[in-house]
Amino acid sequence: MKLNLKIVAASAAVAMMSSGAAFAAATITTTPASNTYSKEGLALSGASAVNLPVIRVTFGNNLTYQDDILITLPGVSPVAPANLAGLVACYSSTGAPLSGTAVGYVQLIPGGWNFRVTDITGVTIGSYCDFGTAVAPGNYLQVTASSLAAAAGSKLTYQANRGLTTPTVIVDGPVSTATGIEVLSQFAIKADTKLNGIINVYTDRKDFFDAETVAPGAGVKQDTLKFSTFTLGSPPVGTWTAPTVTPTAAVATITGDFSWVDGTDTDTTCDADEFPTAVVITPVAPALTVPWAIDTTKSNCQQLVLTQTGAIVDSAFTGYFAVSGTKTLNATDYVGNIEWTYGLTASPATTGKTGLAWDPGAWTINGAQVYIQYMPYGTGLSRIVYAANDGVLNPDVTADITANGSTFSCALGTAPAKTVTNLSGAIDTCVAAKGIVTGKVAILLTFIAPDQDIEVYSAYNAGGTDRGTVVNTSNGRSFFYGTGVTFP
Repeated sequence: MKLNLKIVAASAAVAMMSSGAAFAAATITTTPASNTYSKEGLALSGASAVNLPVIRVTFGNNLTYQDDILITLPGVSPVAPANLAGLVACYSSTGAPLSGTAVGYVQLIPGGWNFRVTDITGVTIGSYCDFGTAVAPGNYLQVTASSLAAAAGSKLTYQANRGLTTPTVIVDGPVSTATGIEVLSQFAIKADTKLNGIINVYTDRKDFFDAETVAPGAGVKQDTLKFSTFTLGSPPVGTWTAPTVTPTAAVATITGDFSWVDGTDTDTTCDADEFPTAVVITPVAPALTVPWAIDTTKSNCQQLVLTQTGAIVDSAFTGYFAVSGTKTLNATDYVGNIEWTYGLTASPATTGKTGLAWDPGAWTINGAQVYIQYMPYGTGLSRIVYAANDGVLNPDVTADITANGSTFSCALGTAPAKTVTNLSGAIDTCVAAKGIVTGKVAILLTFIAPDQDIEVYSAYNAGGTDRGTVVNTSNGRSFFYGTGVTFP
């Protein structure tokens, strides 16, 4: 009876070795250990075949003749090997070469390749095979470039199944690489110092409330902007696996209100010669870095366009917005976009583009602003604009009226503390002075008072009987009405 127990225990141990415990040590690795592919390079290469690194499988169990070895990278479209010579090289646990026919290629499978043990003696625990070799003839496993780009995040996986067995019996693995293959973008942008000017209502919104503290605009009432661009990954990747791309141009666009660039003239146009004075770019080391320049042909009152051309590498923009002190500034949440143009490093005639959004920052204001999106004028129409001031100040009120392609400003008097003030008459007088009797206008009200003190009600009356409420930005607002910026 005791003898039988010992035999059963030994049998159980053998079963464990063949069913999982013994092959837990199986591994799949790559040489190099880390391989980073360019998303842009893969996309430009399309259906072309791309080499995978050498893939080494170290067996965690004894495999027998006809056992199937499966290597997969989920999501890719594998390419059938055109040349089997040198595709697989197998070694004993001590590194001694095994028979050249120890493992052979069978067929493609979804996301990978099916190999098979072809040596009648099998392969043993601890022995290993390299799939794809760096020696002549340098034959590698391949996938289509576009499928590898789409399979970003997938891991190489190995498992072995008992040959000619139904249902499938896994006898080794499955195991996956920890990293091995990554697909990353070569391009990135980072805002180092964002625009953060606070427009000063006490100077009629002509400059900022306080001086800049960050160079190069430090010490004056300017607003510093710095951003960095990356063309070899962020953080930079030391070695990329082909195919890669080489950038030839970059365009960074900042969209927002640039009417302040108009300077001291009265043409209401942001002229090309005014931008270099308003947007000051300072040199950045190293000297070989391709500098950023203002595209004066595309920059206008709604956007600033910066360009780089030539042998672009990782670079930095550093400069500042230099307001003139003569133009009204508007609270603006600036929006950034950047686009790189590039060509395949190995085939520069094959070109492409990629773009990213980024945040250049925002200009806020140390007062209250309420935007009334429209107010109608015409026969039988009257307007109702009331301002409720819950604070203790008696702020001046101004209105910026936008109509018929232009904007003009008028002083509306004050909004006394703890009072509801009717601004309708003053607004009508302002509009009438410009000869506007019909149509719709937009009204931006500015109060020299804390934002939380002011609420505005706006409506219009048609024929004395029909009142239409006009929703404005003080209805359910967050500070800065649409910019999403909270004033500290």
